[in-house]
Amino acid sequence: MNGGRIRRPLAGPSVWVAALGVAAAGCSSGEAEPPTRISAPQTFSADRVCGGLFAGEGGKALERILESTNFRFLDEKANRDLSSIAQTMEDAYRSGKRIRDMPQPVCEVAGPDKERHIPTVRLMFTAYSKHAGDPVDFPGVSDSGVRVSADGKRVYFSYDCVSPRVGSTADIPLRIKILFHEQWDESKGATALAQDYLAVTHSAALAVAEALGCVDDGGLPARAQELPPSAGAGTGAGSAGAESPAP
Repeated sequence: MNGGRIRRPLAGPSVWVAALGVAAAGCSSGEAEPPTRISAPQTFSADRVCGGLFAGEGGKALERILESTNFRFLDEKANRDLSSIAQTMEDAYRSGKRIRDMPQPVCEVAGPDKERHIPTVRLMFTAYSKHAGDPVDFPGVSDSGVRVSADGKRVYFSYDCVSPRVGSTADIPLRIKILFHEQWDESKGATALAQDYLAVTHSAALAVAEALGCVDDGGLPARAQELPPSAGAGTGAGSAGAESPAP
């Protein structure tokens, strides 16, 4: 008793003993902390890369170029899948005269690391139309139909898309341009892989045309080997007009 109030302990001896026992048990259990697990990069088969851009012969060609059957993304946030690429093409066309300011989606895929380099293939997609005129550096009005040219490890591919989904018409089609670039110094190069470069690019073009509902698949044949002779590779880089990414 002190001043009419009873002072009570904050905790009895038994509580403190129990608490110390729990702490001691945690410190002296002898069990090692589980190691921190670092997850391996997610890998994909060729037909699943970028949401299905490379089906059939396009996927087989990708395997030959990157010498692997498993692929990964170097920058997952920057990569776009098939659905996103198609939507970006549609949005760009609907933007009218602002089409040249719209994003250019990219699919960049890598194979396993080599001794000095990471085998990488990059495809960039650009939407264009007559809404933006016909500048010398980026043909529009005079650039029509399926056109392909090649320059070393690059392929420039363009075609027209008339689509009810997009709202594009035969008079003002959505023109889709694709720049393929193999970025791997130790590869076999265009001498051995030119047809595979074309197959990969054609596969991506056809996938986007089908996703957008382009009439007659934008004039694209079912197989890269069936492209018309006038669209053969090796005619120079400038006709497709796409920007060149940094190597």
